Amino acid sequence: MQAVNYSHARNNLKAIIDNVCDNNEEVIITTKNDKSVIILSMDEYNRTHAEIKKSVKISLEQIEQGETMSIDEAFDRVLSKYED
Repeated sequence: MQAVNYSHARNNLKAIIDNVCDNNEEVIITTKNDKSVIILSMDEYNRTHAEIKKSVKISLEQIEQGETMSIDEAFDRVLSKYED
């Protein structure tokens, strides 16, 4: 993941978009007043969104079936999925 300032992003937007889409890499854009955004490809957004929806669905099913765990165990399990 790379970070660029707003001026660089504005002047190189097409190249940044191409890099994000072609290399499936996120780019952080920062401003002078400490605001930041992330650009990611639509494919990556859709993949992540689908994974989250699937995880929520599974979690709700487990809750309905009485399969619960401690908050620490749940946090560790979720964190391990996103550390890669």
